[in-house]
Amino acid sequence: MDNLITYVKFRGDLSFKQQKFNENDAMVLVIVTSIDYEELDCTGMTIGELFKAYTELNKKDEQDECLDDKEAILKLAALSNRYKDIPIERYVRDIDETEEKTFYAMTFTMGRFEKMVVYRGTDGSILSWKENFNTIHTMPTPGQYSALKYLQEELAKPFVKVSVAGHSKGGNLAVYAAMSLDDKLRKKLKKVYAFDAPGFPEDISEKLGYLAVKDLIEAYVPESCVIGNLMKPPFEKIVVKGIGKGVYQHDMFNWELGATGILMAESTNLFSTELSAKVNNWIEGIPLEERGRVVGELFDVFSKNGITHITDLMHMDLKKIVGIIKCATLLSSENRTLLGIIIKELR
Repeated sequence: MDNLITYVKFRGDLSFKQQKFNENDAMVLVIVTSIDYEELDCTGMTIGELFKAYTELNKKDEQDECLDDKEAILKLAALSNRYKDIPIERYVRDIDETEEKTFYAMTFTMGRFEKMVVYRGTDGSILSWKENFNTIHTMPTPGQYSALKYLQEELAKPFVKVSVAGHSKGGNLAVYAAMSLDDKLRKKLKKVYAFDAPGFPEDISEKLGYLAVKDLIEAYVPESCVIGNLMKPPFEKIVVKGIGKGVYQHDMFNWELGATGILMAESTNLFSTELSAKVNNWIEGIPLEERGRVVGELFDVFSKNGITHITDLMHMDLKKIVGIIKCATLLSSENRTLLGIIIKELR
């Protein structure tokens, strides 16, 4: 089964004149943006230069075959005719614990007057996960506001046409920013790619801003979609054939791709329908005015036990496990329900 790595390996030799830009290419740029470059100032680099600088900064061998999937995409893109000379016009990494925001964005120059704005999704920190949960009770979140401001600044430049893309939270940011533009800037918007992006805490399907960009949105979800069904996603979904089991299909490396685009499935599957319904029922069962309290309570459990990154949950010592169990017994019924769903489905 061919995935994104296969696509870049076998299509990276073709220029965009030889094969026009498609959703697979948008996914490649989303993956490039999803790597945390920390102290590296990416602005002004090409993708080829970025890979070289990234490996030097992280003391990685450019020839190393032991790169993770995201780094492998960056390497393949950096060595390809298709992507290596794409300039990165602007990179923003804005982490604010007070605002509970982890915002990352890149602008790629795709032609003289054409740009691609990409927003990164969740970065793995507990702060970023709490930001995700905050979307069930707040709109706009600080991250959504930052996404809008970033896109406005790009569209304000003379003559440009801009496409926007993102995966998961990044896709939600892309849709929010696009639908929140004023009429003048919205006319310069070319396309919005949302890859397995969650919806919003309220129905926006009839709002004028959304209706104005609706036809520009391409929203892709895997067969075992869960994240892309959460809350109230207004967009029509294009279902991608998935590789692997259940929630692991949220990872775009577990999507089947062809030479010129994604491979479509007929519909999402039973796993998607059932688990999405369970989580959405949990959300809908909490009054909107109570959701902030419930989210805060859940993440206080992690904070009190020194858990700052999602990987901490996978490598807990006995002391942390006991601490979480003690805290969990004090959780409200809403959060005990959610933990039960998570444990059952991810075990």
